[in-house]
Amino acid sequence: MDNSNPSRGKSKAVLPRKRPSLNAENINADLAAAKSIIDMISEEGSSKILDLIRSNPESIYSIIDNISLNKTLEKRRKFLCTSNIMKNGTVDADFEYVGLPQDLQNSSLKKAYDTHLRSLLEKRSDGFAVLFEHLDGHQRPYIVETGCLRVPNNWAGDGQSTFLFDWYARERQGSVFSIDINPASIDSARRACSGTTNTILNDSRPALNALAQNSGRPASLLYLDSFDLDINDPLPSAIHHATEMMAARALIQEGTIICVDDFNVPPLGAGGKGLIVDQFMVSIGAKLLYSGYQKIWKL
Repeated sequence: MDNSNPSRGKSKAVLPRKRPSLNAENINADLAAAKSIIDMISEEGSSKILDLIRSNPESIYSIIDNISLNKTLEKRRKFLCTSNIMKNGTVDADFEYVGLPQDLQNSSLKKAYDTHLRSLLEKRSDGFAVLFEHLDGHQRPYIVETGCLRVPNNWAGDGQSTFLFDWYARERQGSVFSIDINPASIDSARRACSGTTNTILNDSRPALNALAQNSGRPASLLYLDSFDLDINDPLPSAIHHATEMMAARALIQEGTIICVDDFNVPPLGAGGKGLIVDQFMVSIGAKLLYSGYQKIWKL
């Protein structure tokens, strides 16, 4: 009887262990690196964020918004932007930042207005033309604005007024003070404008009162464009602009030009931000210079 085991003495075939492909290793390394970066710049952490993206791919936009507002990211950016600053000299306007060709800085505002700006300004084009025409009667114009340039290259939407005033005052050896309560808007205006413009982060009314008490001269132009207009409830904005007039009363003297933006806004019609200011101007017999999307008077 043969008791031998046919498998005895024979080794079993051992299949080689399958190693991950180089491509898979690279993907894992990339994913680990990406998760590390997300952990550093996001308060939620990479695991939670990746879960959100898997479950709802559309959430990526709100995730980007949240990360962009992260305090860690802001602090890092501030360090990079403010460390080792060793320079001086004048601050120039940034034409490209507001969507204009850089070589336009060699042009006068009047010439550029006809060749480039009028078409960009759309509904405000006639109003600004009237403003600058009457400002020509002021030596070293002193321009005070509430509500500054907030989104660069938004000519039709916001008007880029701060940039325009900066350009005009720079040519005429004047000065601009622009007030806004939103630090992001102040940042945009500061980046766009030259050293001719001074920006103030504050509620416009105490800031106007402080300027009135300390400037020592009347404003050539008071341009009111703060507190966004709600078409369905315009009164809060109208009241705010009326109280700005009260706060700026010492800045307003004979010859001062006053303009309220967003006056005749469809479908609301005439009034808008200037509803109450308009009634006051009529009551004191102020000279009307222009009425359209903006409304302009001269004392």
